[in-house]
Amino acid sequence: MREDQQQKKDKTICNRLFVYGTLQHGQSRNFILQGLKYEKAILPSHRKVSPPSLGFPFIVRDDSANVNGEVYFDVSQSLINELDRIEGEGFLFHRILVKVKISDEKEVDAFTYYPSDKLIKKYM
Repeated sequence: MREDQQQKKDKTICNRLFVYGTLQHGQSRNFILQGLKYEKAILPSHRKVSPPSLGFPFIVRDDSANVNGEVYFDVSQSLINELDRIEGEGFLFHRILVKVKISDEKEVDAFTYYPSDKLIKKYM
């Protein structure tokens, strides 16, 4: 199977979402995930960037840092589709598959939203 086909297949079978900004518990957009089970999680080798003029954070690759956030479980495909629309998937952000650490250092795959090159260039 080609790598792009595998990524497409992986995107359809993962039902976990790692959030690090406005979708986190207690933040402005968390109501979208209300009722879903979640736990604290860490995304290794990334750091969170919060430009004051932007109003929301994004993450970038950084082997010397980690991002604290939450992983949500049993996220339906329809909710993923709605979040893709809200997050500007394909334009502002890209939904990617990452490995996050949860309780007892257990690693799980989860989606997260990674900024587009345009967003990174403008605010970095």
